[in-house]
Amino acid sequence: MKRLIVVSFVLLLFTPTTSFSYPNGTLFYVTDAAPFCASCHSAAKAEYTPELPPEFAKKETPEMKHYGLVRMPAPPSPYMELTDEQKETVIKTAKMIDANSSVTITAPLRAKANDEIKVVVKAKGGNGPVIGIMLVDRALRFQSRPITSEGWAIAGEPEVKGQDGKTQKTWLDRRIKGSKRNLNFILVEGQKFDIEKNVYPAGEVTFTLKSPSQAGTYNLTAAFLYGTENAGTAGFFQRPSGRILFSDELSIHVE
Repeated sequence: MKRLIVVSFVLLLFTPTTSFSYPNGTLFYVTDAAPFCASCHSAAKAEYTPELPPEFAKKETPEMKHYGLVRMPAPPSPYMELTDEQKETVIKTAKMIDANSSVTITAPLRAKANDEIKVVVKAKGGNGPVIGIMLVDRALRFQSRPITSEGWAIAGEPEVKGQDGKTQKTWLDRRIKGSKRNLNFILVEGQKFDIEKNVYPAGEVTFTLKSPSQAGTYNLTAAFLYGTENAGTAGFFQRPSGRILFSDELSIHVE
């Protein structure tokens, strides 16, 4: 029995986490969100899960969660129908997309209590046709929270610009009529992708925040959700090919 337990633990340790995704985006979740909701996405860095044992934090990274299933020759891999060459192409493409993906956040580092500030998040990367941007408190894969949990208020609807630099409201317009549109989670839509021409999705979201009423130091960061495969090649809700990438974490001093 003891040997069986040890063997089971070893298999658990080295078997990539089985988790499947929506390759074209969560098109129905038009509400506030945090990165834990996208359990199908790999974390770009193991440092995003400091609360986990190192071996389990590593299992959340693309090398284990995504590529491990690509290379796995038996169930539960959803890549079994691919040839070895095709599998390596999937991995090569995903790594190129990752190398060309980034997210930044800019905001004033000081603010008065109950004052309004502008926070701008710029993201580039993924394979489209949508990318997701979240405004959260910490660069933590499973423990970050929507920015409103920290005492901030999102004052009005965010301004969303797509890949072409034009303002778009397609995501916000999906809200039920009469519902507030001050969301911390935005899908930027209509994204073009051509890896041969070095064309990647891109978007910019400007949030207007009302600062907390209590003085103190508050963290602020952006989470960027993108894909490396899509429904045309991977099938709906099938492959763990998404990513979560955080911007730098800002510390804003409220006086």
